[in-house]
Amino acid sequence: MAEDPCTKAARLREVRTAIATGDTVSKARFGEDEMAYFKANLDLLDREIAEADRLCAMQEGRTPKRTRYAIRGRMRPY
Repeated sequence: MAEDPCTKAARLREVRTAIATGDTVSKARFGEDEMAYFKANLDLLDREIAEADRLCAMQEGRTPKRTRYAIRGRMRPY
């Protein structure tokens, strides 16, 4: 059974918050040297959150929020 998109969006937001606040930073110590690192693709995470939000809105019968807008051209008589 597939995961509910609304639940998935909430879970992904928690992950995003953990990354932003540094809760998921890994630390490694080599003698007196210490390194902290976390490798994350935030662009991919943001796209996954947007897709889960879109699926959640469709599931609830709402119109998904637009993220891209077309540029409208105007004819100006000069």
